[in-house]
Amino acid sequence: MTTDITSPEQLNRFLNELGNRCPEPADLYIFGGSGVLLLGGGRHTGDVDFTLNAAHPEAVRTLIATVADELSLDLEESIPAEFMPLPIGAEDRHRLIGHFGLMTAYILDPYSIAVMKIDRSFKSDLQDVLFLIRAGIIELDRLQQCIEDVADRYEESLTLRRKFEEVKQLLQP
Repeated sequence: MTTDITSPEQLNRFLNELGNRCPEPADLYIFGGSGVLLLGGGRHTGDVDFTLNAAHPEAVRTLIATVADELSLDLEESIPAEFMPLPIGAEDRHRLIGHFGLMTAYILDPYSIAVMKIDRSFKSDLQDVLFLIRAGIIELDRLQQCIEDVADRYEESLTLRRKFEEVKQLLQP
């Protein structure tokens, strides 16, 4: 049985344990609700969405699965760019969480997180996007530029633009 993730401390414990055992240099990028939680969001999440960059990813994936199991965490690996294009410059906006042994952990670009959440548009996703904007982690004008950039390269462009307009309406007083 997995445990809901309710605090950054749970994620830091996972990263510390992972870093203590990581067999090779690797970069771990956390996104989704866990990424928002690490940025200060208060919503609980059920899993840790991540993507990995390592020379021998299978060994690191095995370790990740082992540590997640030991800590009763549900981890979901995916590659965000396989679902939709990421905004231009995303690779320059990742936020360093820290170095944990040979593992370096990042929060995926907050604008990319917001675009993915707008695209999916679950109620919890929209709450996360509103938090990111209201907390000043992302700027609405820049997010709009990111939406337009992604929409220009995305097969669901009209839907993405419509969902972004809905987010802007939620920001109205």
